[in-house]
Amino acid sequence: MDFLLTYPGFKKKAFTTSYDDGVIQDIRLIEILRKYGIKGTFNLNSGLSGVEKFREDIYKNQIDCSRLVLKDYVNLYSGFEVASHTSNHPFLETLSKKEQKEEFEKDIAALSDMFSQNVRGAAYPYGTYNADTLEVERELGIQYSRTTRSTYSFSRPYNFLLWHPTIHHTDPKLNETLERFFKDETTELGLFYLWGHAYEFAINHNFSVMEETCQKVKNHEEEIYLATNIELVDYIKAAELVYYKKREEGFLINPSDRDIYVIVKDTGEKVVLKPHERRKYE
Repeated sequence: MDFLLTYPGFKKKAFTTSYDDGVIQDIRLIEILRKYGIKGTFNLNSGLSGVEKFREDIYKNQIDCSRLVLKDYVNLYSGFEVASHTSNHPFLETLSKKEQKEEFEKDIAALSDMFSQNVRGAAYPYGTYNADTLEVERELGIQYSRTTRSTYSFSRPYNFLLWHPTIHHTDPKLNETLERFFKDETTELGLFYLWGHAYEFAINHNFSVMEETCQKVKNHEEEIYLATNIELVDYIKAAELVYYKKREEGFLINPSDRDIYVIVKDTGEKVVLKPHERRKYE
């Protein structure tokens, strides 16, 4: 029996966002995300909280992109996922394995305590990493890490520790890629992953790009599941465990601990498989 995995509500597509560094422009960005009901993840560096002289190249243009004093902005990030961007934003591949582990451990501990969240995700500073980085993340139980390599595709990742996003918001192909996403009917558990840095909107004087993008997604909300990064990871990993077993009788089996939404291809029947359910199908 063939079946199609879908997101909650039998939605075939998902949309998520990911923004780095915890800068003052996050305030305006979050205002926009809340306005349109868009969910997402903010990757923060606890060791750089409150740093003012951040990105000297930007200051030359008289743009203030200081980092927020995170403990004073806990409520700002309420309702969004907080993930690790390491404590001090180093080039991880230049550090020993021990030093890399300390960067993640310190950041995860600080963020988890500060935001009362179980921090389980990450984004690579500068998008760089090495084999030690992946080992450290597995040892620490990090469930995913975002890179900076755009795929322009809507396929779910098969290695969440190398989660390549769909596109950066400054990419000139953003609008055409978004339109392709809305029209796509072929990708199972398709997702659009948008990422960037909020200070880039200030540099380019174009927060309107995010307004327009969120409005377009909002216009398709009946068919798009809006989620944080970790919500997608948890659901996709659980959904991929569902299987059909045929012996004397056929059973659609959900071995996970959460509801999974599937559509039976032959009949179009929509089925919510409860945790650990074995549903009989001929």
